[in-house]
Amino acid sequence: MMYPITLKKLKVGNNIVDSYLPVRNSNNNIDWKIVTGLVLSYALKHKIDDYDFSQFRDDCRSDLQGVLEDPEFWSTLERMYFANYDVFRVSPLFLLFHAQFSNDKINVGSTADKRLAILFSNLIGDFSLNYPIQDNLNFIEQRMLDKLVKNITPFLGRGPFTEEQPYLPYMVECFKSDLSFLAEHPKYLLQELTNTLRLYAFSWCAQLALNIDNWKDGVPKSKSLFFILDSEKASSERDMLNRYGYKLFSSQSEKLFPMLSALEVLQWEKSEKKRPLWQVYQDVINYPDTSFQILNALNKYLSEFIENRKLEAREQASTLESAFNQFFSVSLEQFQDKKDRAAVNRNYINELEREICTGFIQVRGRAGKVLVLNQDRLLLLTNLTVGKNDKLRLHELLRGFEQRGFYLDNQSAQTLVAFYERMGNVERMSDSGDAVYVRKTV
Repeated sequence: MMYPITLKKLKVGNNIVDSYLPVRNSNNNIDWKIVTGLVLSYALKHKIDDYDFSQFRDDCRSDLQGVLEDPEFWSTLERMYFANYDVFRVSPLFLLFHAQFSNDKINVGSTADKRLAILFSNLIGDFSLNYPIQDNLNFIEQRMLDKLVKNITPFLGRGPFTEEQPYLPYMVECFKSDLSFLAEHPKYLLQELTNTLRLYAFSWCAQLALNIDNWKDGVPKSKSLFFILDSEKASSERDMLNRYGYKLFSSQSEKLFPMLSALEVLQWEKSEKKRPLWQVYQDVINYPDTSFQILNALNKYLSEFIENRKLEAREQASTLESAFNQFFSVSLEQFQDKKDRAAVNRNYINELEREICTGFIQVRGRAGKVLVLNQDRLLLLTNLTVGKNDKLRLHELLRGFEQRGFYLDNQSAQTLVAFYERMGNVERMSDSGDAVYVRKTV
């Protein structure tokens, strides 16, 4: 049985976060095209090794000029497909251009792109999409795709996508089903894969923040987080929005960097896969540690940490649970009054809001900041949730939204039905509100 934590790693050092959080406190320049390409590459288990876009254009030119009745027609095709990169809208496989990597290094893109790709690869896990994705292409597009396919190779193992145990297993289930639904509709996948990733990046970070304290409770569950539709007014009387809305998300996200950097100390060696905090705690309390080695090591670490960070002294912990409680209370406390440390944490929160939450947060007069779903995201969420079903009852649809981290109160649900009625994708089986069915628009 493997020891649940590596005791020699229990050394007091700087706060560093290396897993589960896709942003850092600066330099988070995310290119969603590259993230999308990397995620699709991982899902298809295929990649382009090293193929330059201009080389691809030249290969298409020499191939098509040989079969076109009028070789001059190439200049029209070049304008149509290459001048503005519109070839990327032809088939999802062209998105693999944005994801070229060798071993564990990505050839283009930033470390932020790679972190997000790792996050999504761990939502996909062992699941994969069938390669190639079936498209309806015209003769010329098919010739272009054939040229590309000659440079696409399968890859084994994980490539640059470091394996981590998923923190939120319920989101893994949703993400896999949403991805396989998109793959059945290649044109919709091309249009919406990036938007789906942005939806999940936000929801993942929000749900992670809401679950970060609940490490004693075992496997996490979806936590309430209430949104309004962007056409609604945000009144301060709406109880759920006040209690489980932006304010809750904001106060919980302040704990992400302190607690996840503390978690790094409890992880195994670099070569082993990262585990969520709830899993580390389970591993520790289920380990038959008759000589109290783990408890003693944690107490020793805690007293050194408290001294190093000049925090108030505490009693030694007498149980593993109280040692864990203390471990995380001091990790939060070190950020409270120290100006420079508090500023670092503030930067993490600002970067999270700027890079991941953009478009989900609005300032609404007296109600202050609220979480919002705009119409495009609402339709996407609806289509993903209905997925492979023809239609869903309204309450099943709302349960599906909640599994994905999006909660609506009764007032928003009524606004939602009115929105669907304008879209024409709703069926009423009776006059009672209960039997409302929602169809997808794909």
